[in-house]
Amino acid sequence: MSFLAYAILAASAIPSLPPPPVGDEFPWNSKAVAPIIYEFSDYGGKNSTMRAKITPQSVKSWCGSWHPNDANCAATHIVDDTVHEARADCETGDLWTEGKHYRFDGPETENHLFEGYLGVKDVETGKRVGMSNAERGREFGTMWLTLCPMGWPYKDVAPGPRFETPERYGEIMGHNGSLMFFHQKQHIIVYSEPKPSIAGSIKPETVLFRGWSVANEWISGIAYTFKQGCDPAPYFVSGNDNGSLQLRLSGKAPVREGCKVVGYTDKSPNATLVFDRGE
Repeated sequence: MSFLAYAILAASAIPSLPPPPVGDEFPWNSKAVAPIIYEFSDYGGKNSTMRAKITPQSVKSWCGSWHPNDANCAATHIVDDTVHEARADCETGDLWTEGKHYRFDGPETENHLFEGYLGVKDVETGKRVGMSNAERGREFGTMWLTLCPMGWPYKDVAPGPRFETPERYGEIMGHNGSLMFFHQKQHIIVYSEPKPSIAGSIKPETVLFRGWSVANEWISGIAYTFKQGCDPAPYFVSGNDNGSLQLRLSGKAPVREGCKVVGYTDKSPNATLVFDRGE
């Protein structure tokens, strides 16, 4: 296996991800009180599972946002022991929730209101789930991204030289002295021409970021830090992809002792990644 092929594989194979989003809202009915994720297992893996419950705090937050003048709002929303659960195989693209089986189905292209958002299909019927609140397609797509923040399933290998086809679409960007390429259809940012000081350890087409983005709205996913002789260390980043001259991704970056990741910090130079457009 060539170093180039190895570099692509190393940044695309299932890694040990940073801490899962315990405490975040579970992607559920957009008009109802959101359950809060209290448990996660195998984050980003073949059996990535999250569980959530409605809490008094989430009821209070929802009432404050949607019914700020209703003193009885919290009392009318019962906090019970109902567990909301979703599970995904981040390698194959399969998603299970509420007794149903869905599968990753790429970006939305038909409904212009949700163009670019991640969609799923119903495995039983073979039909793509609509993006409306009633059909809940956007909700299920968000579940996938919460369980598998790298976006595309791992079986869909990051693009490299053998992917030079008409589907190759994106933009050149500058990053800290290196030339990058943002594969916008695959939502992956790779090194196109690494700067001389890192060219010995980072080769062209090495993946720096893979996740999901909606043009002129948001971008989020997994970025990697690199250290010679060590595996790439992943961490979660997000930002606004609003078409400005700079794309900025922020997140707590790994802290290493040798090759081992011992924590995450927003004080690291890698905590903010800046990409200059038009370079």
